[in-house]
Amino acid sequence: MKGGIPTETPLLRVQTLGSFSICRGTPAFAGGRSRKLILLLAFLIWERARPVPYEELADLLWAGREGGSLNALKALLHRARSALDQLGEGSGRSLILSREGGCQWNPEAPLSLDAEDFARLLAAGNPESRLEALALYRGDFLPSLSGSHWADARRAALREQYLESLPEVLTALAESGRWQAAAELTETACTLEPCREDLCRFRMEALLRTGRGPEAVQTYELFHGRLLSRLGVLPSQALRDLHRRAVGDRDPRALSPATLLDALLEPPCPGSLICDFDAFRTICHSAARMAGRDGRPVHIALLTAAGPEESAPPARHSLDRAMDHLEEILRKGLRRGDAAARCGADQFVLLLPQADYDASRAVCARLVRNFTRRYPHSPLRVTFFVQPLPPGGTV
Repeated sequence: MKGGIPTETPLLRVQTLGSFSICRGTPAFAGGRSRKLILLLAFLIWERARPVPYEELADLLWAGREGGSLNALKALLHRARSALDQLGEGSGRSLILSREGGCQWNPEAPLSLDAEDFARLLAAGNPESRLEALALYRGDFLPSLSGSHWADARRAALREQYLESLPEVLTALAESGRWQAAAELTETACTLEPCREDLCRFRMEALLRTGRGPEAVQTYELFHGRLLSRLGVLPSQALRDLHRRAVGDRDPRALSPATLLDALLEPPCPGSLICDFDAFRTICHSAARMAGRDGRPVHIALLTAAGPEESAPPARHSLDRAMDHLEEILRKGLRRGDAAARCGADQFVLLLPQADYDASRAVCARLVRNFTRRYPHSPLRVTFFVQPLPPGGTV
């Protein structure tokens, strides 16, 4: 027996990446909802090579605020030891040892810490070790402790190591045709970096190569929505082409006369057509070709939502709410033959067939008035710009 720990004691496995838990065999301790309890245990485990003075622990836990008395700290230590007894009777006192003026996590207790294993495997340098390291990264370091200076510093360092190694490992997996491993790795990566197009492309390719076309389509649709809402931009043409390939894999477009109309007809839907930008562009191409044949006017309009001052961009939550409201105004206020698409975080583009310049401006002015009347307290104002769509195509 060493340090009160039987020599046959199973290894303690401590997870800090993605969530916090301590497991010895089957029983597991997750720390509950107490940030201070999780911070105390994680810090003692991280610094287990040395005794930690009570003053250092109090400063870590309370950061100079009131409540960080020695009695409060000892009460928290008592709670920690009691909670650790979930791992086995007496585990709390055998794992958290009292020291003169402080305490220490028992350094003799067999323990595996995922963050340390991650760093060690990355440092090994060989491809298999790096892949094993990245697979351990199930999320950021102690996410429940966001705002703690100690946890935040380690979280940033570990995340940087993860993101630096990720593209190289994914490229190696792709070159060797290990698409299943790439699919598993990119699931976490795309969650952590939801607006990284290179990671989305790796994931879609891996899903397609492993016969999971519908998941690839869903991955693109989620990425498209996040990119538009957070950054106000559209995915690249290359990623849109990959999406079309994924849709093709999912739907071979083999139609019979019995299913043709069902596949083409629009379901009953009141109001104008609201579509994504790619579909809108195709509709514009078709409208321009028709205008070239019959000479009927086709105009497009750009509606932009802005703050009360040109130099002050609107707050994200205000902008998102206003754009949702504006979309509803467009859906109800445009004709069924019109079309609209969101083309940026703060913009909609409209297609107004069979309307001349003055009529198109009148339509836009009416939409803006409807928005202002319906949402008089909105901090945003909507402006519009109208221009003709040049006719294209030949008879």
